[in-house]
Amino acid sequence: MTPYDFIQTWGPRGSRDGENELQGAQAYFLDLCELLQVPKPGTPGITESADHYIFEKLTLALGQQRGFADVFYKGHFAWENKAPGKNLDTALKQLLGYSLALENPPLLVVCDRHTIRIHTQFNGLPKVTNFNRTADFADPAQRSYMAG
Repeated sequence: MTPYDFIQTWGPRGSRDGENELQGAQAYFLDLCELLQVPKPGTPGITESADHYIFEKLTLALGQQRGFADVFYKGHFAWENKAPGKNLDTALKQLLGYSLALENPPLLVVCDRHTIRIHTQFNGLPKVTNFNRTADFADPAQRSYMAG
């Protein structure tokens, strides 16, 4: 997937821009992995256990309610997807409710397919939020930052 293809598919007014959360979330993430040339959830041999990097990680939220982290990579991040234009602060609150049960991943990521917000959660360090726009992924520096 080229940056141009990714932006034309997932950016504002892209070919899949009108999809709801359920329709677009996993396909967006898989295309993002391909664009960034990083492993995808479920890649054999990437982790010691099949449930360490997966879609729809079943977890408990505060108050013993069940919920799902849309993407979970143990020890790395938890990711919550929303449809374009939805409130990412609400998505972050949802992830914060899951974070204890997910062993406090160091990164909490919320995404509406136009914007990816990365919230750091490293112990003993200030919290930082990074904003990344899908429309900016044509920039190699932006892609390099996202790939880690």
